Parts: sequence; structure tokens; C-alpha cells
Amino acid sequence: MRKLFLPAFTLVLVFLISGSVLAVTDSGAESSTSYLIESGVDSTGDGELTTLFAEDNNFAGNSFDIIASTDLTVVGFDVNLDTIVSDWTVDVWTREGTANGFETSATGWTLLGTDVVMSAGVNNPTHVDVGGLVVAEGTTVGVIITVAEAVPEVGGFMYTNGGPNTYTNSEMIIITYSGLSEGFPPASVFTYRAWNGTVHYNYDMSLHQETWGYIKVGF
Repeated sequence: MRKLFLPAFTLVLVFLISGSVLAVTDSGAESSTSYLIESGVDSTGDGELTTLFAEDNNFAGNSFDIIASTDLTVVGFDVNLDTIVSDWTVDVWTREGTANGFETSATGWTLLGTDVVMSAGVNNPTHVDVGGLVVAEGTTVGVIITVAEAVPEVGGFMYTNGGPNTYTNSEMIIITYSGLSEGFPPASVFTYRAWNGTVHYNYDMSLHQETWGYIKVGF
């Protein structure tokens, strides 16, 4: 958390109280890569962390982890979608702990939200207005994002062969895992496939609230 330091004043003292199963189009090479990325600031939140937008494979979804390095609230996502349909139904699922190895079991997963979106084009970010996920510092949250309209061997949720990949900035770590077949839970998991997307977040003030006040000491 960021700390605020104030100079002392003679007249006023200000204080702070811490108050079904079909094959994917190709197999792809499996490798592990880490990336260090600086966080950005945009209109969808205080910060963002992007993996990549460089698809070479696709099906119905991806699994990945978010690990918070500070208290934060996820306010939305960007994803990589094909243009074979005009509207995509995007579901975001989350669970406490890692997504890795838990993709085909519905136990522990909660539907965070659903958004119907129009693709911005392959390898361009399409915004998904699903958020409200509070992640405390040091906590791991597993995420699955899927699209209902994916067509096997044709197009849908675009991702990249390889992984697991790790992407980091000062507030967050994203670790990418698998590509997924249609449905939830998916019938098939394809490892490894790197999620193409962005997590947008705010620095969460609900976990560590700060209270302001002043004391008038006289003239």
C-alpha cells in the first residue's frame, strides 16, 4: 500500500488513522517464459496488466491465475476474439486458489459475470465489462474466461501456444495455463496455451480504509 507523509504545521495538526471433445487446430510448442511489464493507467481503472495479443490457436476459453502484490479490485478484462460472429457471450469464472488442474471440475468455481460484446478484431483488445473481484495482497485467484459461440477448428477465443507464462508488474502477477473446449466445466483442456488479454484493476481501498481528521490548536 502507498504511504502518505505530511509535514507538521503550527496551527493545524493533520493526522491519519489506519483506520464435447474435439481437437484443436494444432498442438504447439510448450515452453515457459516470464515477462516484467510496467503497469499502465487508463479509463477502466487505476492500472492494467497485459499478457499478449499474438494468437496462433483458438477454441472456447483459457485458464490463468491472478496473484495480487497489493490489495486490488479487478474492474474488467480485455480479451482476444475472432470475428466469425457479430456478438460473443463472455463468461468469467473465478475460484480461490489456482486454476491450474481444476479446470474440468465445477467445484469451487463462481460465475463472476457475463457480458455480450462485439469483437474488436483478432489481436485487438475487446473489453469485457465484468468486475468487482476483490483480491487481497498475497492472494491467488484462479480465472477461467470462455465464449459460448466458439466453433471448433474455425474460431472463437484466440490464444497463443506455449507456457506457462508469467507476466508481472508492481501490483499483480498473471500466470497463464490452458486452452479450453466449450462448456463449463470444459470437457477438454489443452496445455499449454497463453491467455491473450488484459486485467484492469483499481487499488482497493475497502480492505485498508483510511480516515482523515484535524485538530485546531488555536491562534
